[in-house]
Amino acid sequence: MCGISGVLDFSGRPIEESLLRAMTGQLVHRGPDAEGLWHGGPVALGHRRLSIRDLSEAGRQPMSDPSGRVTVSYNGEIYNEAELRRELERDAGVHFRSQCDTELIPAGYRAWGERIFDRLEGMFAIALWDADAECLFLARDSMGIKPLYVGRSGTRWRFASEAKAILVDPEQPRTLDPEALHAYLAQGYVAPDRTLLTEIEQLPPGTVRRIDRQGIKERRLWQPHRQPDIRRLDEAVDAFFEAWRGVLERIVVSDVPLGILQSGGIDSSLVTLGLRERSELPLFIASFDERSHDESELAEQVASAAGRPARIVPVAVEDVAETFRRMVRHYDGQLADSSGLAVYALCREVRRHTRVVLSGDGADELFGGYPTYRASRLAEIVRRVVPRSLLEKMGRLSWDLNAGRTDRQPAAELVARFLLGSATTSGAPHAEWRRYLMRHHMATLYGPELAPWAEAASPLARYAEAVTAGQGGRIDRCLLADQRHYLPADMLMKVDAMSMAHGLEVRLPFLERPVVEVAGRIHSDLLSPLWGPPKKVLRHALGAVGGPRAVVEGPKRGFNVPIAGLLRGPLAPLASQLLDDEVDRLAPHLDPGNVRRMWQSHRDGRANEAYALWTLLSLATWREELDRPALVHA
Repeated sequence: MCGISGVLDFSGRPIEESLLRAMTGQLVHRGPDAEGLWHGGPVALGHRRLSIRDLSEAGRQPMSDPSGRVTVSYNGEIYNEAELRRELERDAGVHFRSQCDTELIPAGYRAWGERIFDRLEGMFAIALWDADAECLFLARDSMGIKPLYVGRSGTRWRFASEAKAILVDPEQPRTLDPEALHAYLAQGYVAPDRTLLTEIEQLPPGTVRRIDRQGIKERRLWQPHRQPDIRRLDEAVDAFFEAWRGVLERIVVSDVPLGILQSGGIDSSLVTLGLRERSELPLFIASFDERSHDESELAEQVASAAGRPARIVPVAVEDVAETFRRMVRHYDGQLADSSGLAVYALCREVRRHTRVVLSGDGADELFGGYPTYRASRLAEIVRRVVPRSLLEKMGRLSWDLNAGRTDRQPAAELVARFLLGSATTSGAPHAEWRRYLMRHHMATLYGPELAPWAEAASPLARYAEAVTAGQGGRIDRCLLADQRHYLPADMLMKVDAMSMAHGLEVRLPFLERPVVEVAGRIHSDLLSPLWGPPKKVLRHALGAVGGPRAVVEGPKRGFNVPIAGLLRGPLAPLASQLLDDEVDRLAPHLDPGNVRRMWQSHRDGRANEAYALWTLLSLATWREELDRPALVHA
């Protein structure tokens, strides 16, 4: 696990080593163990290493094949490396010089061409230069676990694991994209393939892009799909275990000790109990002072069932305002997921003990863990019998009842979100459930740069399109929309950014292709039944391996932080600074006076606009950093 960077310029203009070093230097937290720089004609590649596989010098990057034709800078883990290595040794006569999975990539490219990317199982972001063909390949894993940002201006391409590495170049434009901002304010992120800046994008998940002197070619590797043919619970559980055991066996390959992030939930418990025989893998259990977050008692029951000791990791967000600033910086301003505050603190503490952990993230989007799926079914019925104008009115009334609350998820807010989401004119209420900035806010908050977008297009249009354009029933389409849109743009960005902020590698067995494919075969009635708890298949699977009853039958929990109270408490000085005293920084995209009034109304307890304000504060904090001059790399 590492950080990569690079520049491509076919114009003949030299690429300054100082620029490459400055770009790579922005990624030290991702790879604290070593730095590597490489130049070859029109391309330069940088690398920061977090040593996990082959800790010797033989594992350093950028890495070239023996002929020097192919050079790679790579971030990730390849879990089927052993099988591919044996095939290359047998069929292509390759003699490997290291035990590092990186070496597989140039060797595989020499043997199979760009089809090497289709054959990789794991998580990765790859930059590969073919000197003979004078072409650069950029590739990203199919689920979008590892990020890869790409910027272009004039003849120059820049690419890196984080946008901040691209922005060190003074020549990189920094133009805010109004359409992207419209989406960001509503959902807390832009999209899996875009950013808030017009000149920087994300390589889409599951994509290989070839750039040469003739131009750009791009193709899709693979993406999750649903063809449900499993309708019996016992068959679904058996199919899950068949895929699960193989994935767990391969995903624990490492030359450093691994651990498991154990919560009190179903998903991480399946990881722990699925690796029962690997008793040397320690469990890390987060302990929070905030009782609504703390699952340590349940997690300890799982540890007992697995017959292994666990390490309780006390997690505290000590300086909330400073942690918030750091969270925004590591998000590169592209995400406003409030749970990142707790995840950042947890990863900081876990990194004191290990550098690689397994996690249960991704299971909810695959196996129907969110209440929004059932809400989508209910909304279908409600929309047939209740006029949307009435739903909107009732939703606004419920929203106003929420004014003074500071708890994590007040009942009035949940009701309001359901009603307002059901009132949408789009065919996808599911896309509305996670709104940050509500529809009624846009008319007052949008300034002249954003105002045209309030009427031109829904800020959730791409999310809604992912729901309505998919195949199958409503729940099938909602699941796919979450897997292809929400998961890579929000959840996976959060996990990557908050863990790599501390040089901690997080592996996600639920997002390996065999498990994703099995989930796609299971009928939605088994994943999110109309009655009874969600994630029926995983609950039964956990029960089959001896999971504690309190976990198997327990409700879903999350890392949602009480943001309404934080904004009125430890974050109030920062919010007053950026959303009141210095709010003009948000013009002309937003109306400074109305942003100020929203903040003051929330601060004084006259309204609860926590989610909208969290997004605005995240934006203002990032704009403060974006407005600083680029780093000088002379």
